[in-house]
Amino acid sequence: MKSFLYSIAAIAISFSSNLVAVKSAQALEAGSYWGGGSRYISIFKQTNPTGDRYCYSGSSSNGTMIASLHLKIPRYLTGIDYEVYKLHEADDLSIQQYAFKPDQIIFGNLVGGFVRGLMYKRERDVGTERSPELQECLKSTQPYFKQISSGRDRR
Repeated sequence: MKSFLYSIAAIAISFSSNLVAVKSAQALEAGSYWGGGSRYISIFKQTNPTGDRYCYSGSSSNGTMIASLHLKIPRYLTGIDYEVYKLHEADDLSIQQYAFKPDQIIFGNLVGGFVRGLMYKRERDVGTERSPELQECLKSTQPYFKQISSGRDRR
């Protein structure tokens, strides 16, 4: 009987420690991600009194797009495996990140409950230099979207 009670206690402790780990699993990871060639995505996070604000900055040889992100499919609806963030004002463009692969994101179109697109791997930490448009996105409380046609024409 004692060993049975110890087994139940061990299962309960194990289960409660898993709940803590799941609850502490972070949302979208801020950072820079490389998708091959000249394709980069940077995710920025600003903590505000009303909650966290996420902004996307995507760049390629064609230019830059900056958009605010909103949580479309929370992790608790996916079995705590992944979550999906949608870019404001950008059709179905979304980012999917798995809870246990924070160094990777999938960027593409939202199809059903999954993002179909390219895998981007975390490259380096987000730098402190932020464009005026990105600062606008992070400070705003409204959806934000801006396209800049070519990164080379800016400077």
